[in-house]
Amino acid sequence: MKVFGLDIKRSRPKRRAYEAADKSRRGKSFRLAGSTGANREISGALVTLRDRSRHLVRNNGWSKRAIEVIARHTIGEGIQPAPIGDLDKIRHIKDIWHDWAESTACDWYGKLNFYGLQELAMRTIAEGGDVLIVRRWVMPDEDCPLPIKLQILEGDQLDHTRDGINDRGIVRLGVQYNREGQVLGYWVFDYHPGDGVFFGTRCESQFVEKADVAHAFEILRPGQCRGVPFGVAAFMKTGDFSDYEDAQLVKQKIAACFAAFVLGSEDTDTEPYEALEPGIIEHLSDVEKVEFANPPAVGDYDPYSSRILQGIAAAYGITYEMLTMDYSRVNFTSGRMAKIDVTANFRSWQYNMIVPQLCAPVWNWFLKACLIAGKITKPIRADWTAPRVQQLDPTKETDAQVKRIKSGLATISEVIREMGREPDEFFKEYQQDVQRLREMDITVDSLNVFVDNPPQNG
Repeated sequence: MKVFGLDIKRSRPKRRAYEAADKSRRGKSFRLAGSTGANREISGALVTLRDRSRHLVRNNGWSKRAIEVIARHTIGEGIQPAPIGDLDKIRHIKDIWHDWAESTACDWYGKLNFYGLQELAMRTIAEGGDVLIVRRWVMPDEDCPLPIKLQILEGDQLDHTRDGINDRGIVRLGVQYNREGQVLGYWVFDYHPGDGVFFGTRCESQFVEKADVAHAFEILRPGQCRGVPFGVAAFMKTGDFSDYEDAQLVKQKIAACFAAFVLGSEDTDTEPYEALEPGIIEHLSDVEKVEFANPPAVGDYDPYSSRILQGIAAAYGITYEMLTMDYSRVNFTSGRMAKIDVTANFRSWQYNMIVPQLCAPVWNWFLKACLIAGKITKPIRADWTAPRVQQLDPTKETDAQVKRIKSGLATISEVIREMGREPDEFFKEYQQDVQRLREMDITVDSLNVFVDNPPQNG
C-alpha cells in the first residue's frame, strides 16, 4: 500500500495471550480443567476420593503416617476451653466441664473423652473429608452429670444422594438449605450405609435440625458444602510410588535368589528346579564351569524416593521429615524454618476449622445442658487454647520468650497460651506451688519474683 508515494507494509497486530491458556499439545495435561463449581466437582468425586483415601491409609505406610501426623499435631493433648469472667464462676464451670468432657461421659459410645473425640474427628476429616458431631439428649445419671452426649459420625452417613430442590428449599449433597442459602439441617442415615447388609434393612436418611449437628471440614472454596480428604493432589503419585517400591523390592528378592550357576551339557537325570531361595547354587548340568549372578543395582533409589516423598508430604500439608521421620539432613535453622511453615497449617486447622466448627458448637451445647440441669444461671463465654508447639531448642526459644516479656512485646498470659496452657490455671497452680515451698522452707530461684510482693493466701 502506498501513502504519499511511500510503500508501507501492512502489519498484523501481535496476538497477546497467556501461555498457560494454550490448548494445543502443550496444554493437554490440563484437559480435565473446567469451570465447575465447588459442589459439582465434589459431587462427582467425593465417594471415590473417600474410598481411595481409606484404601491408602489401610495399605500404604506413607499415607497412614501423614494422617497420624495431621491428627496428632493439630489436636495434641486437646484444644481446651478458657472460660472468661468472674474467677469463681470460671472455677465452677470448669469443675462441671471436667466431670463431663474430661471423662467418657460425653461420648455416646463411652470410649473417649472430649479431647479424644477431637482427635478422632480430625482424623476423620483428614481421611474422609468431613465429620458429623450429633448432639444426643439423655437422662443424667451418676455416670453422666449432664443430659447430653456426643456422637461422632463419618461423612458417609451424610446422604450425598440428597441433591436438588425439595419442599424445604435446596439440598446439596445431604446439606439442607433454605431459599436464601442458609443451612437448615442435614439428611443423616441412622447407621453407616456400608453396614446395610449387617442391619438387613434399607438405609434411608432422616432430616436432623442444624441445632443438633456440628459439621466440620476444611473449606477450600466459597459455598463449599462438603469436604474432601487431605492429600488428594498426591493420590495418584502415592499409588504409583507404592507400585514402584514393590517392584524394587521384588526385583531385589529375585536377584538375591540365585548366587551361582553351574553350566554345561544337558543332564536328563536332573529334576527341574521350580523354587527359588536366597543363596542357592543351581546345578544345570554335570560340568565344572561356574558363572555368578549379577544382581541389578538401585543406586538412584534414595534420591528419587526422597523427591517423590517431598511431593507427597507437600500435598498433605506437612514436612518431608514429619512424613518419613528422617531428620538426618536437618539443622537448627532449617528445622525452625520448617516448623514455622508447617505450624501455620496446624494453626489454620485448629482455629479456622476445629474451634469454630466443632469446639464452639459443643461449648454452646454444654452450656445449654448446664442451664437445663440447673448447674449455672447464665452462659459463660470461652476462648480456646491449642496445645503448645514443641520447641526445637528450649534454651534459645525460652530465652527469646523471656526477652519478649521484658521488652513489653508480649504479656505473660500471651506466652503461656502459646505454650498451650490456660493462664488462670497456670497462675493458680504456680501460686499453690510457691505457698507450698514457703511453708516447707524450700528456696528456688522463682521465689525471687515474690520477694517484694509475697502471694496472699487464697
